Amino acid sequence: MLANVMLLASCADDDTFSTSPVFRLTFSADTLSLDTVFSTVPSHHKQLVVYNNNNDGMRISRVSMETGTRTPFRVNVNGSYLSSSLNEPVEDLELRKGDSLRVFVEVTTRANGDTLPKQVSDNLIFHLENGYQQKVNLNVWSWDATLLKKVTFSKDTTLASVKGRPIVIYDTLTVDPEATLTIAPKTALYFHSDAGIEVKGTLKISGEKDNEVTLRPDRLDRMVTNLTYDNNPGQWRGINYRSGSFGNTISYADIHGATDAIVCDSSDVSKEKLSIDHSTIHNNSGTGVSGVNNKISLQNTQISNSATGCLSFIGGDIDMNHCTVAQYYPFDSSRGPALYFANAVADVSYPLIMDVHNSVIKGYADDVVVWSKGDTDNHLDVEFKNSVVRTEPGEDYEYMFSDCVIEDPEDTLLAGRNYFLLFDTDNFIYDFTPKKTLGSTETVNTSIGIADAMTTLPDDRSGKARKETEKHDAGCYEVTEE
Repeated sequence: MLANVMLLASCADDDTFSTSPVFRLTFSADTLSLDTVFSTVPSHHKQLVVYNNNNDGMRISRVSMETGTRTPFRVNVNGSYLSSSLNEPVEDLELRKGDSLRVFVEVTTRANGDTLPKQVSDNLIFHLENGYQQKVNLNVWSWDATLLKKVTFSKDTTLASVKGRPIVIYDTLTVDPEATLTIAPKTALYFHSDAGIEVKGTLKISGEKDNEVTLRPDRLDRMVTNLTYDNNPGQWRGINYRSGSFGNTISYADIHGATDAIVCDSSDVSKEKLSIDHSTIHNNSGTGVSGVNNKISLQNTQISNSATGCLSFIGGDIDMNHCTVAQYYPFDSSRGPALYFANAVADVSYPLIMDVHNSVIKGYADDVVVWSKGDTDNHLDVEFKNSVVRTEPGEDYEYMFSDCVIEDPEDTLLAGRNYFLLFDTDNFIYDFTPKKTLGSTETVNTSIGIADAMTTLPDDRSGKARKETEKHDAGCYEVTEE
């Protein structure tokens, strides 16, 4: 009997509510920011947690938006929708001591007619039963954009940002056979989830020095505190060059955050499929650049941090000069190689000619260059020259390497954190410009002065003229003088 009385008393205590004028709610944030969104495009939701840390229960008479029906924000309070269109608040909420409730916020902003993002804000007001009001500020940066949804280009077209506005891509941009799509300098394409480019004709990504073209994911917010969606791989499909597509170019471009960034279907190897120069292909959940039986040229290009491999070539005619291939993909320890090549798949032969000059090929693994050789009668003609390569070629394949630095994996000074300018693994930010000296020692970076003067390109990835010297640096960047 006594136990029953105590149980009833406990329930009664938990169900009491106070109107004490000193009681206040506690919030997980005083300001809830939804970062930056594109106008007219619904945002993803963010969460606010409301706590009652007082020593008794308290009631919230109503929750409303300060601007009423004019607000662009959509709010769900503990499962109840706060209707901005009808200006209907959520009313009569009870919050027992030590309890909490959750608020979910989304937004769809109106076009603001400006070329730059514009801040939009409102206040979410909690009217307490004790007569006190508490506010949480909701804000977002709204950016006008051009939206393209499942567009096919059937004739020659130039795609350019209007007044600097970004272009947001939904579904697939298709370039039909016989058509050429040119992406103009300083154009930024933002790809929605599962969006991509399918090239049956010709695609020319025509950036210029200081006016690069950017292809990236469309989410502008953060996944977690130290990781933006822009630094998260696998956010869009990438570019697929079909078998009948030739004469494609990528110049001064930054392509990142895709699944398979660039895929080239099997083609006529006597015709150039793709030429890439002064570009960065970075942080992909699949491959950076892959091709089967293609003629591909890469110059002054960085290919880095791609889960299943930075470069993958099966057969074809491949020319690489002054490239930096860096495989330090941070999201999966079972990452693929920096460079994979082969001259056959199963019983199908794909003769391969590949020249790699004046390049840096590095990564976490002891050996980041992996190859597969088919039938000995099948052509495999591969040459690495004047390059820094982290690999273990073995006696049978030493002939592939001429005037190269073959890294000893036991030498920790050659690790990425010491070798390159910025290795912020906490925030997933990298700068693959080589340092002049390694670590705190006076050991000189192995890429300095190793390039062949006869094949050295006049400038580097950023368009900066290479130093006037007889010996130049390998890789796509000149060594920094830090």
